Amino acid sequence: MKLTLVCKHLFLDFMTNYHYWSQSYMKDYQLTFEEHHLNNEWFNNMLAMLKPDGELYVPLINKSFNKLGEEIV
Repeated sequence: MKLTLVCKHLFLDFMTNYHYWSQSYMKDYQLTFEEHHLNNEWFNNMLAMLKPDGELYVPLINKSFNKLGEEIV
């Protein structure tokens, strides 16, 4: 199978949109590629539903994130 990159900017936006959130925050859980992928999709979907001043809390890792996906310390 051959994949063609249609737009470099779309690819970069996708990569910077927390594509590796699960790999960064769930590394101690020995997840499969598919599980990481689903976690990353979930995270991005949840961020998309947040209001600008909203906060996403992830109880499993006891961390909160703002709408930009930045960890709230």
